[in-house]
Amino acid sequence: MAHQSDKANMPLRSPLPRTFLPTIVAVTLLLASTAAGPAPTRVVAVGDVHGAFDEFTALLEEVGLIDSRRTWTGGATTFVQTGDIMDRGPRQRECLDLLMDLQRQAPRDGGTVVALLGNHEVMNVIGDLRYVRPEMFRAFAAADAEQRRETARNEYLAFLSAHAGHGHDIVAPADGEARQKWIGEHPAGFFEYRDAFGPDGAYGKWIRSNRSVVQVGDGVFVHGGIDPALMFESIRDLDERVVADLPAFDAMWKELVDAKVIWRYMTFTEAVRFAAEELAWRQAEGPVGVFPARLAVLRLLGYKTWITVSGDGPLWYRGLGTEPEAKLDASLAAMLARLNVKYIVAGHSVVASKQVATRFGSRVFLIDTGMLSEVYAGRGSALEIRDGQFIAHQVGATPRLLPPPVGSKVPVPAR
Repeated sequence: MAHQSDKANMPLRSPLPRTFLPTIVAVTLLLASTAAGPAPTRVVAVGDVHGAFDEFTALLEEVGLIDSRRTWTGGATTFVQTGDIMDRGPRQRECLDLLMDLQRQAPRDGGTVVALLGNHEVMNVIGDLRYVRPEMFRAFAAADAEQRRETARNEYLAFLSAHAGHGHDIVAPADGEARQKWIGEHPAGFFEYRDAFGPDGAYGKWIRSNRSVVQVGDGVFVHGGIDPALMFESIRDLDERVVADLPAFDAMWKELVDAKVIWRYMTFTEAVRFAAEELAWRQAEGPVGVFPARLAVLRLLGYKTWITVSGDGPLWYRGLGTEPEAKLDASLAAMLARLNVKYIVAGHSVVASKQVATRFGSRVFLIDTGMLSEVYAGRGSALEIRDGQFIAHQVGATPRLLPPPVGSKVPVPAR
Protein backbone atom coordinates (compact mmCIF):
# COMPACT_ATOMS: atom_id res chain seq x y z
CA MET A 1 0.00 0.00 0.00
CA ALA A 2 1.12 3.52 -0.64
CA HIS A 3 1.73 5.86 2.25
CA GLN A 4 0.17 9.31 2.11
CA SER A 5 3.56 10.87 1.31
CA ASP A 6 3.95 8.70 -1.78
CA LYS A 7 1.22 10.47 -3.76
CA ALA A 8 3.28 11.08 -6.86
CA ASN A 9 3.98 7.39 -7.38
CA MET A 10 0.56 6.04 -6.36
CA PRO A 11 -1.80 4.39 -8.87
CA LEU A 12 -5.23 5.98 -8.87
CA ARG A 13 -7.80 3.20 -9.37
CA SER A 14 -7.87 -0.41 -10.43
CA PRO A 15 -10.13 -1.32 -13.37
CA LEU A 16 -13.76 -1.54 -12.27
CA PRO A 17 -16.02 -4.53 -12.85
CA ARG A 18 -18.67 -3.89 -15.50
CA THR A 19 -21.46 -4.63 -12.99
CA PHE A 20 -20.69 -1.49 -11.02
CA LEU A 21 -20.01 0.93 -13.88
CA PRO A 22 -23.49 2.58 -13.89
CA THR A 23 -23.19 3.32 -10.18
CA ILE A 24 -19.68 4.65 -10.50
CA VAL A 25 -20.67 6.86 -13.43
CA ALA A 26 -23.50 8.30 -11.34
CA VAL A 27 -21.19 9.00 -8.39
CA THR A 28 -18.54 10.49 -10.68
CA LEU A 29 -21.11 12.84 -12.15
CA LEU A 30 -22.18 13.75 -8.63
CA LEU A 31 -18.59 14.51 -7.68
CA ALA A 32 -18.10 16.62 -10.77
CA SER A 33 -21.35 18.53 -10.40
CA THR A 34 -20.91 19.40 -6.74
CA ALA A 35 -17.69 21.24 -7.42
CA ALA A 36 -19.47 24.02 -9.28
CA GLY A 37 -23.14 23.16 -9.83
CA PRO A 38 -26.23 23.28 -7.65
CA ALA A 39 -26.60 21.02 -4.63
CA PRO A 40 -29.13 18.18 -4.72
CA THR A 41 -32.46 19.32 -3.31
CA ARG A 42 -32.47 16.51 -0.76
CA VAL A 43 -29.60 14.61 0.85
CA VAL A 44 -29.94 11.88 3.48
CA ALA A 45 -26.90 10.57 5.34
CA VAL A 46 -26.77 7.48 7.54
CA GLY A 47 -23.79 6.46 9.62
CA ASP A 48 -22.53 3.16 10.99
CA VAL A 49 -24.94 0.23 10.61
CA HIS A 50 -22.81 -2.73 11.75
CA GLY A 51 -25.23 -5.37 10.58
CA ALA A 52 -28.30 -3.96 12.38
CA PHE A 53 -30.59 -4.94 9.52
CA ASP A 54 -34.00 -4.40 11.16
CA GLU A 55 -33.02 -0.99 12.50
CA PHE A 56 -31.47 -0.02 9.16
CA THR A 57 -34.57 -0.89 7.15
CA ALA A 58 -36.85 0.80 9.70
CA LEU A 59 -34.76 3.96 9.45
CA LEU A 60 -34.78 3.99 5.64
CA GLU A 61 -38.56 3.61 5.71
CA GLU A 62 -38.85 6.40 8.26
CA VAL A 63 -37.03 8.87 6.01
CA GLY A 64 -38.89 7.73 2.90
CA LEU A 65 -36.08 6.04 1.03
CA ILE A 66 -37.69 2.59 0.83
CA ASP A 67 -41.09 0.99 1.31
CA SER A 68 -41.99 -2.18 3.20
CA ARG A 69 -40.83 -4.25 0.21
CA ARG A 70 -37.41 -2.52 0.36
CA THR A 71 -38.03 -0.80 -2.96
CA TRP A 72 -36.46 2.62 -3.53
CA THR A 73 -39.00 5.40 -2.91
CA GLY A 74 -36.55 8.26 -2.45
CA GLY A 75 -37.01 9.77 -5.90
CA ALA A 76 -34.14 12.12 -6.71
CA THR A 77 -32.68 11.99 -3.18
CA THR A 78 -28.95 11.55 -2.76
CA PHE A 79 -28.43 8.94 -0.06
CA VAL A 80 -24.96 8.76 1.50
CA GLN A 81 -24.05 5.85 3.74
CA THR A 82 -20.80 6.80 5.44
CA GLY A 83 -19.33 3.33 5.87
CA ASP A 84 -19.18 0.55 8.45
CA ILE A 85 -22.23 -1.20 7.05
CA MET A 86 -20.57 -4.40 8.28
CA ASP A 87 -18.90 -6.19 11.21
CA ARG A 88 -20.16 -6.79 14.75
CA GLY A 89 -23.83 -7.45 13.85
CA PRO A 90 -24.89 -10.89 12.59
CA ARG A 91 -26.99 -9.64 9.65
CA GLN A 92 -24.27 -7.75 7.83
CA ARG A 93 -24.74 -9.69 4.61
CA GLU A 94 -28.38 -8.60 4.38
CA CYS A 95 -27.32 -5.00 4.99
CA LEU A 96 -24.73 -5.23 2.23
CA ASP A 97 -27.21 -6.80 -0.18
CA LEU A 98 -29.79 -4.08 0.52
CA LEU A 99 -27.35 -1.22 0.03
CA MET A 100 -26.02 -2.74 -3.19
CA ASP A 101 -29.56 -3.23 -4.47
CA LEU A 102 -30.55 0.35 -3.67
CA GLN A 103 -27.52 1.56 -5.62
CA ARG A 104 -28.98 -0.19 -8.65
CA GLN A 105 -32.56 0.96 -8.05
CA ALA A 106 -32.12 4.65 -7.21
CA PRO A 107 -30.84 5.93 -10.60
CA ARG A 108 -34.07 4.76 -12.28
CA ASP A 109 -35.90 7.51 -10.34
CA GLY A 110 -33.12 10.08 -10.58
CA GLY A 111 -31.68 9.22 -7.17
CA THR A 112 -28.13 8.38 -6.14
CA VAL A 113 -26.80 6.05 -3.46
CA VAL A 114 -23.23 6.73 -2.38
CA ALA A 115 -21.68 4.00 -0.24
CA LEU A 116 -18.45 5.17 1.36
CA LEU A 117 -15.60 3.08 2.66
CA GLY A 118 -15.46 2.70 6.42
CA ASN A 119 -12.58 1.29 8.39
CA HIS A 120 -14.49 -1.98 8.83
CA GLU A 121 -14.96 -2.44 5.08
CA VAL A 122 -11.20 -2.08 4.66
CA MET A 123 -10.54 -4.42 7.59
CA ASN A 124 -12.51 -7.17 5.91
CA VAL A 125 -10.79 -6.61 2.57
CA ILE A 126 -7.32 -6.93 4.11
CA GLY A 127 -8.27 -9.87 6.35
CA ASP A 128 -8.56 -8.14 9.73
CA LEU A 129 -11.47 -10.23 10.99
CA ARG A 130 -11.53 -9.35 14.68
CA TYR A 131 -15.19 -8.35 14.59
CA VAL A 132 -16.56 -11.16 12.41
CA ARG A 133 -18.57 -13.58 14.52
CA PRO A 134 -18.91 -17.31 13.66
CA GLU A 135 -22.54 -16.89 12.56
CA MET A 136 -21.44 -14.19 10.12
CA PHE A 137 -19.04 -16.67 8.49
CA ARG A 138 -21.79 -19.28 8.43
CA ALA A 139 -23.98 -16.94 6.37
CA PHE A 140 -21.48 -17.56 3.54
CA ALA A 141 -21.10 -21.31 4.00
CA ALA A 142 -21.57 -23.37 0.84
CA ALA A 143 -23.06 -26.85 0.79
CA ASP A 144 -19.53 -28.30 0.66
CA ALA A 145 -18.15 -26.02 3.41
CA GLU A 146 -16.65 -28.91 5.40
CA GLN A 147 -14.86 -30.26 2.34
CA ARG A 148 -13.53 -26.79 1.49
CA ARG A 149 -12.19 -26.38 5.00
CA GLU A 150 -10.45 -29.76 4.93
CA THR A 151 -8.91 -28.98 1.54
CA ALA A 152 -7.69 -25.65 2.92
CA ARG A 153 -6.24 -27.33 6.02
CA ASN A 154 -4.24 -29.76 3.91
CA GLU A 155 -3.00 -26.87 1.79
CA TYR A 156 -1.97 -25.01 4.95
CA LEU A 157 -0.13 -28.06 6.31
CA ALA A 158 1.87 -28.28 3.08
CA PHE A 159 2.66 -24.57 3.33
CA LEU A 160 3.91 -24.91 6.92
CA SER A 161 5.97 -27.96 6.00
CA ALA A 162 7.79 -25.94 3.34
CA HIS A 163 8.70 -23.37 6.03
CA ALA A 164 9.97 -25.84 8.60
CA GLY A 165 13.13 -24.56 10.23
CA HIS A 166 12.44 -20.94 9.30
CA GLY A 167 11.95 -19.79 12.88
CA HIS A 168 8.15 -20.05 13.03
CA ASP A 169 6.60 -21.38 16.23
CA ILE A 170 3.18 -22.23 14.76
CA VAL A 171 1.88 -25.64 15.73
CA ALA A 172 0.70 -27.41 12.58
CA PRO A 173 -3.01 -28.38 12.83
CA ALA A 174 -2.37 -31.98 11.80
CA ASP A 175 -4.42 -33.69 14.48
CA GLY A 176 -5.56 -33.61 18.09
CA GLU A 177 -5.99 -30.33 19.95
CA ALA A 178 -4.12 -28.33 17.31
CA ARG A 179 -6.53 -29.51 14.62
CA GLN A 180 -9.58 -28.75 16.76
CA LYS A 181 -8.24 -25.30 17.64
CA TRP A 182 -7.65 -24.53 13.96
CA ILE A 183 -11.17 -25.69 13.06
CA GLY A 184 -12.59 -23.44 15.76
CA GLU A 185 -10.67 -20.52 14.31
CA HIS A 186 -11.95 -21.34 10.83
CA PRO A 187 -15.69 -22.00 11.23
CA ALA A 188 -17.91 -23.13 8.38
CA GLY A 189 -18.03 -20.42 5.76
CA PHE A 190 -14.66 -18.88 6.66
CA PHE A 191 -13.03 -19.61 3.32
CA GLU A 192 -16.11 -18.69 1.28
CA TYR A 193 -16.20 -15.42 3.26
CA ARG A 194 -12.58 -14.61 2.46
CA ASP A 195 -13.18 -15.31 -1.23
CA ALA A 196 -16.34 -13.16 -1.24
CA PHE A 197 -14.38 -10.14 0.00
CA GLY A 198 -11.34 -10.80 -2.15
CA PRO A 199 -10.61 -8.85 -5.35
CA ASP A 200 -12.66 -11.30 -7.43
CA GLY A 201 -15.53 -11.76 -4.97
CA ALA A 202 -18.89 -10.02 -5.37
CA TYR A 203 -18.61 -8.04 -2.13
CA GLY A 204 -14.91 -7.43 -2.57
CA LYS A 205 -15.44 -5.93 -6.02
CA TRP A 206 -18.22 -3.71 -4.71
CA ILE A 207 -16.22 -2.44 -1.74
CA ARG A 208 -13.25 -1.71 -3.98
CA SER A 209 -15.51 0.30 -6.31
CA ASN A 210 -16.68 2.69 -3.56
CA ARG A 211 -15.31 6.08 -2.62
CA SER A 212 -13.87 7.15 0.74
CA VAL A 213 -14.66 10.87 0.79
CA VAL A 214 -17.29 12.69 -1.26
CA GLN A 215 -18.45 16.29 -1.59
CA VAL A 216 -22.17 16.84 -2.04
CA GLY A 217 -23.21 20.47 -2.39
CA ASP A 218 -21.21 22.42 0.16
CA GLY A 219 -20.73 19.48 2.51
CA VAL A 220 -18.11 16.75 2.76
CA PHE A 221 -19.13 13.23 3.76
CA VAL A 222 -16.59 10.84 5.22
CA HIS A 223 -16.48 7.88 7.57
CA GLY A 224 -14.14 8.98 10.36
CA GLY A 225 -13.32 12.60 9.72
CA ILE A 226 -10.66 14.79 8.17
CA ASP A 227 -7.76 15.83 10.34
CA PRO A 228 -7.07 19.54 9.69
CA ALA A 229 -3.36 18.73 10.04
CA LEU A 230 -3.46 16.19 7.20
CA MET A 231 -1.73 17.37 4.03
CA PHE A 232 -3.80 16.97 0.84
CA GLU A 233 -4.72 19.15 -2.12
CA SER A 234 -8.45 18.56 -2.56
CA ILE A 235 -11.30 16.25 -1.64
CA ARG A 236 -10.71 14.28 -4.83
CA ASP A 237 -6.99 14.04 -4.13
CA LEU A 238 -7.65 12.70 -0.64
CA ASP A 239 -10.25 10.23 -1.88
CA GLU A 240 -7.98 8.90 -4.62
CA ARG A 241 -5.13 8.38 -2.18
CA VAL A 242 -7.32 6.36 0.16
CA VAL A 243 -9.01 4.31 -2.57
CA ALA A 244 -5.66 3.55 -4.21
CA ASP A 245 -4.55 1.67 -1.11
CA LEU A 246 -6.86 -1.23 -1.93
CA PRO A 247 -5.46 -2.29 -5.33
CA ALA A 248 -2.00 -1.64 -3.88
CA PHE A 249 -2.81 -4.02 -1.04
CA ASP A 250 -4.12 -6.64 -3.47
CA ALA A 251 -0.93 -6.48 -5.52
CA MET A 252 1.25 -6.74 -2.41
CA TRP A 253 -0.75 -9.66 -1.00
CA LYS A 254 -0.60 -11.54 -4.31
CA GLU A 255 3.14 -11.04 -4.51
CA LEU A 256 3.60 -12.43 -0.99
CA VAL A 257 1.35 -15.41 -1.70
CA ASP A 258 2.99 -16.17 -5.05
CA ALA A 259 6.42 -16.03 -3.38
CA LYS A 260 5.12 -18.39 -0.67
CA VAL A 261 6.00 -15.92 2.06
CA ILE A 262 2.43 -16.10 3.42
CA TRP A 263 -0.53 -18.42 2.92
CA ARG A 264 -3.41 -16.95 0.94
CA TYR A 265 -6.05 -17.47 3.67
CA MET A 266 -4.04 -16.08 6.57
CA THR A 267 -5.69 -13.32 8.51
CA PHE A 268 -3.96 -9.97 8.42
CA THR A 269 -2.48 -10.44 11.90
CA GLU A 270 -1.20 -13.90 11.02
CA ALA A 271 0.37 -12.64 7.79
CA VAL A 272 2.17 -9.76 9.52
CA ARG A 273 3.59 -12.09 12.16
CA PHE A 274 4.61 -14.80 9.69
CA ALA A 275 6.22 -12.33 7.28
CA ALA A 276 8.17 -10.71 10.12
CA GLU A 277 9.45 -14.11 11.27
CA GLU A 278 10.36 -15.07 7.73
CA LEU A 279 12.31 -11.83 7.25
CA ALA A 280 14.14 -12.33 10.56
CA TRP A 281 15.09 -15.89 9.59
CA ARG A 282 16.42 -14.78 6.22
CA GLN A 283 18.41 -11.97 7.83
CA ALA A 284 19.95 -14.45 10.25
CA GLU A 285 20.87 -16.72 7.34
CA GLY A 286 22.74 -14.01 5.46
CA PRO A 287 22.12 -11.17 2.93
CA VAL A 288 18.44 -10.69 2.19
CA GLY A 289 18.51 -8.18 -0.63
CA VAL A 290 17.67 -10.67 -3.33
CA PHE A 291 15.00 -12.86 -1.79
CA PRO A 292 11.63 -12.75 -3.59
CA ALA A 293 9.04 -10.30 -2.34
CA ARG A 294 11.39 -8.57 0.11
CA LEU A 295 9.94 -5.15 -0.72
CA ALA A 296 6.42 -6.54 -0.37
CA VAL A 297 7.35 -7.86 3.08
CA LEU A 298 8.62 -4.46 4.09
CA ARG A 299 5.45 -2.81 2.81
CA LEU A 300 3.34 -5.23 4.82
CA LEU A 301 5.35 -4.68 7.98
CA GLY A 302 4.97 -0.93 7.50
CA TYR A 303 1.17 -1.15 7.50
CA LYS A 304 0.77 1.44 10.25
CA THR A 305 1.74 4.12 7.73
CA TRP A 306 -1.03 3.17 5.26
CA ILE A 307 -3.58 5.95 5.02
CA THR A 308 -6.40 3.39 5.21
CA VAL A 309 -5.33 2.20 8.67
CA SER A 310 -3.59 5.28 10.03
CA GLY A 311 -5.24 6.94 13.01
CA ASP A 312 -5.05 10.32 11.29
CA GLY A 313 -6.49 9.02 7.99
CA PRO A 314 -10.11 9.77 7.05
CA LEU A 315 -11.36 6.26 7.88
CA TRP A 316 -10.06 6.23 11.47
CA TYR A 317 -9.70 9.85 12.57
CA ARG A 318 -11.87 10.71 15.59
CA GLY A 319 -10.68 14.21 16.45
CA LEU A 320 -13.74 16.03 15.09
CA GLY A 321 -15.80 14.19 17.69
CA THR A 322 -13.37 14.01 20.58
CA GLU A 323 -10.91 16.91 20.54
CA PRO A 324 -11.79 20.14 22.39
CA GLU A 325 -13.40 22.54 19.95
CA ALA A 326 -11.05 25.34 20.95
CA LYS A 327 -8.09 23.19 19.90
CA LEU A 328 -9.28 22.57 16.33
CA ASP A 329 -11.64 25.45 15.61
CA ALA A 330 -9.22 27.70 13.74
CA SER A 331 -7.53 24.93 11.73
CA LEU A 332 -10.88 23.36 10.84
CA ALA A 333 -12.25 26.69 9.65
CA ALA A 334 -9.13 27.24 7.54
CA MET A 335 -9.38 23.78 5.99
CA LEU A 336 -13.06 24.18 5.12
CA ALA A 337 -12.37 27.59 3.59
CA ARG A 338 -9.50 26.17 1.53
CA LEU A 339 -11.76 23.39 0.25
CA ASN A 340 -14.63 25.82 -0.36
CA VAL A 341 -17.07 23.77 1.71
CA LYS A 342 -19.13 24.63 4.77
CA TYR A 343 -19.40 21.45 6.82
CA ILE A 344 -18.35 17.83 7.32
CA VAL A 345 -20.66 14.88 8.02
CA ALA A 346 -18.95 11.94 9.72
CA GLY A 347 -19.69 8.67 11.50
CA HIS A 348 -17.26 6.23 13.18
CA SER A 349 -17.38 7.70 16.70
CA VAL A 350 -20.60 6.90 18.59
CA VAL A 351 -22.16 10.08 19.94
CA ALA A 352 -22.55 9.84 23.72
CA SER A 353 -26.14 11.11 23.59
CA LYS A 354 -26.99 8.52 20.90
CA GLN A 355 -28.44 11.36 18.82
CA VAL A 356 -27.14 13.21 15.77
CA ALA A 357 -24.97 16.02 17.14
CA THR A 358 -23.29 19.17 15.89
CA ARG A 359 -19.90 20.61 16.82
CA PHE A 360 -17.82 23.61 15.83
CA GLY A 361 -20.87 25.80 15.16
CA SER A 362 -22.54 23.14 12.99
CA ARG A 363 -19.49 22.86 10.80
CA VAL A 364 -19.36 19.20 11.86
CA PHE A 365 -22.33 16.81 12.01
CA LEU A 366 -21.76 13.52 13.85
CA ILE A 367 -24.18 10.80 12.75
CA ASP A 368 -23.01 7.53 14.37
CA THR A 369 -25.60 7.03 17.10
CA GLY A 370 -24.93 3.38 17.89
CA MET A 371 -27.48 1.75 15.58
CA LEU A 372 -26.47 -1.77 16.66
CA SER A 373 -28.27 -1.64 20.01
CA GLU A 374 -26.90 -4.95 21.34
CA VAL A 375 -23.41 -3.44 21.29
CA TYR A 376 -23.91 0.33 21.58
CA ALA A 377 -27.39 0.66 23.12
CA GLY A 378 -28.30 3.28 20.51
CA ARG A 379 -30.84 3.75 17.73
CA GLY A 380 -30.66 4.26 14.00
CA SER A 381 -30.37 7.91 12.95
CA ALA A 382 -30.24 9.90 9.74
CA LEU A 383 -29.33 13.46 8.84
CA GLU A 384 -31.58 15.01 6.21
CA ILE A 385 -30.48 18.14 4.35
CA ARG A 386 -33.36 19.77 2.49
CA ASP A 387 -34.42 23.31 1.61
CA GLY A 388 -31.50 24.68 3.59
CA GLN A 389 -32.57 22.82 6.71
CA PHE A 390 -30.66 20.17 8.65
CA ILE A 391 -33.02 17.65 10.21
CA ALA A 392 -32.09 14.78 12.53
CA HIS A 393 -34.25 11.68 12.24
CA GLN A 394 -34.30 8.75 14.63
CA VAL A 395 -36.42 5.62 14.56
CA GLY A 396 -39.50 6.17 16.70
CA ALA A 397 -38.70 9.80 17.55
CA THR A 398 -39.89 13.22 16.37
CA PRO A 399 -37.48 14.78 13.83
CA ARG A 400 -35.27 17.54 15.26
CA LEU A 401 -34.28 20.72 13.43
CA LEU A 402 -30.55 21.36 13.82
CA PRO A 403 -28.80 24.73 13.47
CA PRO A 404 -27.28 25.10 9.99
CA PRO A 405 -23.65 25.96 9.37
CA VAL A 406 -23.09 29.60 8.63
CA GLY A 407 -23.03 30.32 4.90
CA SER A 408 -24.39 26.97 3.68
CA LYS A 409 -26.22 26.88 0.35
CA VAL A 410 -30.01 26.83 0.37
CA PRO A 411 -31.15 24.46 -2.38
CA VAL A 412 -34.47 25.51 -3.86
CA PRO A 413 -36.73 22.56 -4.74
CA ALA A 414 -38.68 22.52 -7.98
CA ARG A 415 -42.35 23.49 -7.58
